[in-house]
Amino acid sequence: MTLKSLVIEVNEVEGPLPPELGNLRSLERLHMQGTSMTGPIPSNISFLVNLTELRISDLNGSSMPFPALGDMTKMQKLVLRNCLISDIIPQYIGTMTNLKSL
Repeated sequence: MTLKSLVIEVNEVEGPLPPELGNLRSLERLHMQGTSMTGPIPSNISFLVNLTELRISDLNGSSMPFPALGDMTKMQKLVLRNCLISDIIPQYIGTMTNLKSL
């Protein structure tokens, strides 16, 4: 059995977003919202090319660049709210043809 969905929402989980998230390559849905976790969003999140939904919000810590999501061509819903991103939305977002919600 492979993990397709990981939802960690509205709880007291704290600490940095683990870089091991990038190892969960079969994930299709990742929600990490309303926790006490800190950024930045790990760069190896870009390995999750099967994601159709990515929701990360309410991160603590310092500002960070927009995460590298260009290879996530299956992405349909992308929510990065209150993540302290101090960067522009990259142009590749416009080429994500499956993206329905940003």
